[in-house]
Amino acid sequence: MSAPSHPMRRRDRELSEAEALSLLGEAEWGVLATVDEQGWPYAVPVNHATVGADLIIHCATAGHKLDNLAFNPKVSYCVVTEAETLPLELATRYASVIVFGQAKLLTDDLEKREALRALGLRFAAAHPDLVYREIEKDLFRTAVVRIRIERATGKARR
Repeated sequence: MSAPSHPMRRRDRELSEAEALSLLGEAEWGVLATVDEQGWPYAVPVNHATVGADLIIHCATAGHKLDNLAFNPKVSYCVVTEAETLPLELATRYASVIVFGQAKLLTDDLEKREALRALGLRFAAAHPDLVYREIEKDLFRTAVVRIRIERATGKARR
């Protein structure tokens, strides 16, 4: 089953998929949405890296997020950038992206290291030695999730 597709109401603000993916790569964090076994949604802020057509996140090796992903790997992830309230217009300037995809817990240590390097170097590019040292120190207690992006939509009011 493919990711959901709903027509955008404000087509004049719609971004191309390429623009949306570029914006996703620039955003520092987003909100991951999952669903639990009782059907309750769970949305949690996390940081991410993009690697090809994948989104990479990390977390502890146990918890609500992983429980939900084990039940249902379908997720959505939302980022907002360029946010600025415009009080005199009762409006907001923004750019946002929502992606839909399938999440997979990486179990191979080599894959986990590569994904964690991408994530670590994204935020600490000037400190690769620190990134590599922390990966080796904490690999056993770090879960890494790869989300295969199936669909990305973007919208902006600039």
